[in-house]
Order: sequence, then structure tokens, then C-alpha cells
Amino acid sequence: MLEIKGFSLSRRRALQRLATTTGAALTAPMAAHAATTEQVPASGRAQKPAVQYQDHPMGTSACANCANFIPGSTPESMGHCTIVAGNISPHGWCVAYVNRN
Repeated sequence: MLEIKGFSLSRRRALQRLATTTGAALTAPMAAHAATTEQVPASGRAQKPAVQYQDHPMGTSACANCANFIPGSTPESMGHCTIVAGNISPHGWCVAYVNRN
């Protein structure tokens, strides 16, 4: 039995509290991951709001020069992305942007 200034704690109770705290600490990242994966449809691609997609470039960074962009039939036509679901503008940008060079 552990006693600190009038507070006593049995070994069993201490181990129970330790197990509860450890379980909560291990579960928190899983809950955060579950919240993130809600934005990913069955196709495995993220929804545009989840990656802050915009249909205009961020400075000199644009989908047309991103490693994840799959171009359309012409340089100006809509394309696709390996990360983001839906049609993607070559002039767009999102947080998944990776420079091709």
C-alpha cells in the first residue's frame, strides 16, 4: 500500500490507473486517424476540402507542375490527381503539392 499525506493507494488500484492512462494514450492517435480517414472515400483519394484544394495556383506552385498531377488531353483541360478525388485544374493547388523537379 502506497501512502502519501493521508492518501493511500493499493498496488492493484495503481496498476488499474496505469492501464487506463496507457490505454487512453494509445487510443488517442487512433481516434485522430479515424477522423482523418473520414475524408478519404473508397477510391483511396482525399476529398478536395481535406487537402485545401483551390482552383488557382499558390504563387508559382500549380497542379500542372505537381508530381501527383495526371494531365488531361490538352495542357488547359482538367486532369486528375493520384491523391485528390475528382477533376483537377492544371492551375489549381492543394497541400499535397509536390514539385515535379
